[in-house]
Amino acid sequence: MHNANTPSAGAAPVSRRNFLKTAGAAAGFLIIPSGWLRGQDAPSNRVNIAAVGFGNQGKTDIKGMKIGQATIRGLCDVDSKRLAEVCGMYPEAAPFEDYRVMLDKLQREVDAVVVSTGDHSHFTIALDAIQRGKHVYVQKPMAHSLDQVRRLSKAAADAKIVSSMGNQGHSSNHIRMVKEWREAGFFGEIQKVDCWDGQHMGAVQSFPKTRPVPANLNWDLWLGPAQYRDYIPGLHPGTWRNFHEFGSGSLGDMAAHIMDPAYYILDLDIPEKIEILELKETSPITYPGHAKMVFHFPANATRGPVKIVWWHGRNFRPVPPEGLHYQGNREDDENLPENPALNLHPGAVKNGGLVRRQKDGLTLNGSLFYGEKLAFNMGQYGDYFYTAPHEKFAELKAKAPPQKYGRFKGGHYKDFVNAIRNGKKAVSDFSYAGRLTQVICMGNIALRLRRTLNWSFAKEEFINDPEANALIKSPAPRAGFHA
Repeated sequence: MHNANTPSAGAAPVSRRNFLKTAGAAAGFLIIPSGWLRGQDAPSNRVNIAAVGFGNQGKTDIKGMKIGQATIRGLCDVDSKRLAEVCGMYPEAAPFEDYRVMLDKLQREVDAVVVSTGDHSHFTIALDAIQRGKHVYVQKPMAHSLDQVRRLSKAAADAKIVSSMGNQGHSSNHIRMVKEWREAGFFGEIQKVDCWDGQHMGAVQSFPKTRPVPANLNWDLWLGPAQYRDYIPGLHPGTWRNFHEFGSGSLGDMAAHIMDPAYYILDLDIPEKIEILELKETSPITYPGHAKMVFHFPANATRGPVKIVWWHGRNFRPVPPEGLHYQGNREDDENLPENPALNLHPGAVKNGGLVRRQKDGLTLNGSLFYGEKLAFNMGQYGDYFYTAPHEKFAELKAKAPPQKYGRFKGGHYKDFVNAIRNGKKAVSDFSYAGRLTQVICMGNIALRLRRTLNWSFAKEEFINDPEANALIKSPAPRAGFHA
């Protein structure tokens, strides 16, 4: 009988013989590097990377690291088919099924670990890596609970490692330009920003019926720190994201991108109140299919109070202001010509770098800033900037202030690799990304409870709400994992 509290016994990496059989069946011929077969490693002046998780985003992450001139040393996935596929792309890397075994075996060979798994496993893998002295790049959201974010931020700071979260738009130069323009007074006071995610994840009322575990999947390792449950088809590789137990919904998926420009440009921190305005398609186990909520941020030394209104759901977004031109204005971002795939969503790349826009003139996903003097729309990665009225853009650009904030070339992944080489902070270091992710986690608690919440800065908890405070921490993990 399966012990529900005991993780898989992964005492060894995937054997060469068994892995080659899997690779042959799933991905054709695969060359294993001779250095790995001999247990040797050639000297290299590159940053050596081990990576965990290879869904679509994980493949993008490892490709970005490679383009950023990192050497891929280890690859780990609980799905043997996906592992075989990605190892075929990076034959210099050793394959593993269990990330803990990979970290043990490659302790002396890797400098950094890339984490691109389901949200519920981000914390346990990243913390293991940090405790071994490894730099970490973690996909958004940085962790699965408010407490995990705080602890991971502290662990990274204490260990003095380079950390970065996968909100690629934070390497966009537009957000730095707009921050300079705001500080120069071009927009006047900005008291409200609408942020919207046009995808529809939907809600379900119960888990689907269990099925036998597919031969290619180590379900026990996929669950990781989560409490054991029988295999549920569909969670892997796709629908886990909207389940409370494993994912973080629309907020966790996209707010780290879409809300990031406002968070950075307006110097936001932790909200004092999260107000629920509208919910549709609610469920006890998944996040709502549609939601509208307000994050209330208090004033600071440079601005007044700010409201960030978050919308998610199909065709659910604000009405744009008059004069927001359909084509808009786009200033070339220095990152885009060099490697657009690192910073743009697939739709934008396929269209030659032009953002996908709706008939009302707004981007499909994005943010809309309401300044006293001028309104403007930014794309979901902060990589586009459109003014209303659109004629204003040329006027503002002509009187742009001197650059105050550094610009980036090469994108988010290269920034992480260079930070390791140069001993500097990455642009989305956990000292920044952790605060942004805390906002996301707080919002998800409000969505789960379907009510407005108020925050105590003194106690760092919700005011008079034991039920909300109980969700600050993740459930206790199974043995062998962190949570």
